[in-house]
Amino acid sequence: MNNIIKARKMKLHIISTEIIKPSSPTPSHLKTYNLSLIDQTMNSNNFIPLLLFYPNTENRSFHAKKLDMKNSLSQILTKYYPFAGRYAKAAPAHVDCNDDGAEFLAGSIDTTLSDFLQNSQHEDLDQFFPYRQVWFNSDRKTESDQVMIPLAVQINHFECGGVAVAVSLSTR
Repeated sequence: MNNIIKARKMKLHIISTEIIKPSSPTPSHLKTYNLSLIDQTMNSNNFIPLLLFYPNTENRSFHAKKLDMKNSLSQILTKYYPFAGRYAKAAPAHVDCNDDGAEFLAGSIDTTLSDFLQNSQHEDLDQFFPYRQVWFNSDRKTESDQVMIPLAVQINHFECGGVAVAVSLSTR
């Protein structure tokens, strides 16, 4: 008898995508954030990944959790204003701190957090990141082929009410 149990493939569906702007505007004297020489020479398609899992410890809806996350992000973008800006053209020397905002995605996965953690493979983690930007992705462009958003956040909802929060932060 074969004791190997084949795990079903878990699928994440993106349910919304939006731009979160800072809760207050960046002062005019901070509108340009100069990049260091090291930052300027780095490959602009590298990202620092961060993934956090939270079990369902309170009786709140995913909508309420998502709203809290969006409000928190909006407030933190006021203090860390370059993440709400845009990199300048192809070889940027600065971030244009224009308050255009950070990308915010929400997804839903068809399993429980416990089941996912017990049965997932390493490559299954990629789906939690915005546009699957874990370490490298050459497709992360906005409306212009020459402009890149420094920060993207994705909140992912499990059937049990748990969430996974993933952040892709540009290294440029």
